[in-house]
Amino acid sequence: MTEDWDDPPESEGITRGPEEALEREIARSKALKVERLQLRDQVATLQKEVEQLTAENRSLQDTLAQTGTAIRNPAAPDPKARTPRPMVPRSWAWSLLIFNLLALGILLIFLLGR
Repeated sequence: MTEDWDDPPESEGITRGPEEALEREIARSKALKVERLQLRDQVATLQKEVEQLTAENRSLQDTLAQTGTAIRNPAAPDPKARTPRPMVPRSWAWSLLIFNLLALGILLIFLLGR
């Protein structure tokens, strides 16, 4: 964490005295203390949030453990119900494919015959 401490340009070439430098250092020190206190507050609120989320996670895991046995062992479903039936019979799909290929062939014959 290296920061360049840029001194503000001195006005009109007058060198600042040790009092001004001391005041600047005091102001920087106060700003750093305020920032440190704000960071401590943020850490405290985040720790509280982590504790709340941990408690919520534990309660959800307990609920899942209680209901998990019922979910893992459901009643065996009917094998016919598990396989979906096609909406259209397979023979109908083949007949549509043949019809479309014939229509395409006829259009190509008419277009190339010109």
